[in-house]
Amino acid sequence: MAWLGKSLVALACMGYPWLAHSAIMAQQTAPVRLALAFAPLLFLAYWAVTRPRNKPLWYAILLIAGVMLYLAEQEQRLGQAALGIPHAAVNVFLLWFFGRTLLRGREPLITRFARILHGTLLPEIEVYTRRVTIAWCVFFAAQAMASVLLFRFASASNWSLFINFLNLPLLALMFVGEYAYRVIRYPDHPHVSILKAIQVFSKDFSVSKSS
Repeated sequence: MAWLGKSLVALACMGYPWLAHSAIMAQQTAPVRLALAFAPLLFLAYWAVTRPRNKPLWYAILLIAGVMLYLAEQEQRLGQAALGIPHAAVNVFLLWFFGRTLLRGREPLITRFARILHGTLLPEIEVYTRRVTIAWCVFFAAQAMASVLLFRFASASNWSLFINFLNLPLLALMFVGEYAYRVIRYPDHPHVSILKAIQVFSKDFSVSKSS
C-alpha cells in the first residue's frame, strides 16, 4: 500500500497550487485561507514527528509558524501572504540545505552527488560542482525574493501565478540549463541523466533526514 500513500501525496502536491490560486483570486474568507495555509504545516508536523533528531526545535518552529499564520490572517492582505508561505518555506529550506555544505570544512552538495555518481573527480570538476552548488543557492534565494517583490509591487494574480504555477517550470529549466551547459563545457566527462541526478538527491536527502 506504499504506492497509495505516494499517489495521495502526489495528488495533494498537484492540487494544492490550484486551491491556493483559487483562494487568492476569489478572495476567500479567512477560515478557508487559514485552512489552506495550515495544510503544509500538517505535512511538516508529520515530517518532524518521524525525524529522530531535533524534535524540540522542529516543534518550536511549527508553533511559531502557526502563531504567525494566525496573526497574519487578522489582515486581509497579510492573509493572502500566508498562502505564499509554502513556496517561500520550501525555497528557504533548500537554500539552507545547499548553502550549509558551502561552509568551511564541508563538501559542497553537488560535489558530493558527483562523487557518488562518478567516484574520483578531476580538480576542475570539483571547482565546477562547487559553483553549481552556489548557483542553486542563488536560484532558491531569487525564488523567495521574487515572491516577496511580486507580493509587494505586483497584482495578486501575477504573484499567485508565480508562486503556484511557475515554481516547477523554473526548477525544470534550471536542471535542463545546467545539464546542457555541463555537456557542452565538459564533453569528455561522463554524464548521467537528470532523472538519475534527482534520484541521487532524493536518496541523499532521505539519509540526511534520518541522521
